[in-house]
Amino acid sequence: MRGEKGYFIGIVTAFFMLFTVLLQAQVAPDSATTQVSIPVISSEVPQPIKEILVDTIGGLVYREQDIRAGLLYDAERGAVVWQKDMYYAYPIASLTKMMVALLTVDDIRAGKRDWSDEVVVDRVYKKSKRSRHVYKTTETYTLESLVQLAMIPSNNQACVDIGKYLDGDLETFVKRMNSRALSLGMKNTFYSNPSGLPGVVKEVDNSASPHDLLLLALEMIKYEEILKITSIGYAEVTNDKRTGVFRNHNHLVIDYENDVDGLKTGYTKRAKFCLVATSKKDGHRLISIVLGVDGPYLRNEIVATMLNNYYEKIGCGAMIPTNGGPVARKSIVSNPLVEEFKAESDSNVTYKTVWTKKKKTHTVRGGETLSGISAKYNVSMAQVKKWNRMKTTKVLKGQKLLVYVNTPVKVAIKNENVLDNEDETAAQSVDGESPAIAAKIEMPESSDDSTAEQVTPTAKKVTEPTKKASASTAPKKAPAKSNTTASASKPAPKPVRQYVYHIVQPGDTLWSIAQRYDGISVDDLKRVNNIHNSKSLKPGTKLKIKVKA
Repeated sequence: MRGEKGYFIGIVTAFFMLFTVLLQAQVAPDSATTQVSIPVISSEVPQPIKEILVDTIGGLVYREQDIRAGLLYDAERGAVVWQKDMYYAYPIASLTKMMVALLTVDDIRAGKRDWSDEVVVDRVYKKSKRSRHVYKTTETYTLESLVQLAMIPSNNQACVDIGKYLDGDLETFVKRMNSRALSLGMKNTFYSNPSGLPGVVKEVDNSASPHDLLLLALEMIKYEEILKITSIGYAEVTNDKRTGVFRNHNHLVIDYENDVDGLKTGYTKRAKFCLVATSKKDGHRLISIVLGVDGPYLRNEIVATMLNNYYEKIGCGAMIPTNGGPVARKSIVSNPLVEEFKAESDSNVTYKTVWTKKKKTHTVRGGETLSGISAKYNVSMAQVKKWNRMKTTKVLKGQKLLVYVNTPVKVAIKNENVLDNEDETAAQSVDGESPAIAAKIEMPESSDDSTAEQVTPTAKKVTEPTKKASASTAPKKAPAKSNTTASASKPAPKPVRQYVYHIVQPGDTLWSIAQRYDGISVDDLKRVNNIHNSKSLKPGTKLKIKVKA
């Protein structure tokens, strides 16, 4: 009995001693464990970065109320010269792809990957546009081609392919994206996927603040290979089966190809239209970021005006609009389709690319609609109905429709007959016959032979003869009686009005058109052409533009 009692006391004592040891371990943790954990935590936390100077200047931004958030950064001064809610995070849509490009360059610079690496991807295609049957296939791209697809036409699947190739699976790649953001000091940034597509709920949308996007942009412009890709206007991307040409969603790269060289656009319903643009004029680098604008044309107009206003304030002058943009082939080469070149046989002749309407006949296929046909030829339904004298939008299989398609044509123009608007398009006739060159001046009809002989097809030559004609027709000094008779018989000549016709091309806006002509504003274009809604501007529309005499 006494032995059982002693055994029981021993067990209770052992449990009590174990409980005491555990309690002491919780109250005072092991110092060795603490010393090991500190370096691990400190290695993951980003180092404190230097604060960005904010020195704002008024009057730089056009329609600031239409911008959700943004900033303008002068890289030479290292200062933000305009900002709006720059520290608040908002949805960023496809601006996410900027981090994808940066991680790709990180791996290439580290020697883990190469631009020429071949990446085999799986694709699923429909057998036809309206077919429900699909087929699976594989395609082989170079890593450079995938980055071009992600950054230029903003292809979402290309980002998925890059993520899987670099890190094996998307989950690991997304973790790496967030880790890289922290290393740059992007504390208000969150990535849930590599493409920027919206999440099921808005809380999981990719988001960042303009301040964080500036830190990312500053890191990206350190790498010349990134700017070579983002500055391409039209990229020719090739895989093992086909080749395609893709237009850059950042149209400022095309409009100002000598000055704007990046970086990325973005759009979802919640993010609206976003843009991170960078430009360099006379060695002066600027970075503009705008988030949450209602439309792409307004977004581009806001950013271009912002950049031009600041360049003019610092004495660099506004950026010069251009037409076209470099075309990239496998290794990012310059554009082989030069818009303008001198003829070897005659130095006074310049060859220009003008756009002319070519007549085509479209045979309606089964299942086609008037809307689909119009989109195919990049025209409006109203134009197709007008050309074919249609009263309804209904079309029948086998019906033949007349359409006019804009096609580029090289024409020879004498230098003395060329207006300053070098990227002007040709004025078109309704029946699509021979086009006029570059621009056409409209003159009023006059019964005076001396004035009619002075009419020429150019604006520069009209000015001098007009002055001569007005001088020759002015009444000479005479007595008061004869002066009254002369003025009654020969009225003073009417002032000559000169106009240039501009054919609207896809992507044109009233603002971009007005920038090509000195002294012309958007209000002038609306008044002369009786335009009430600027969004109603359609490709193929002929605008009348008054030219200074």
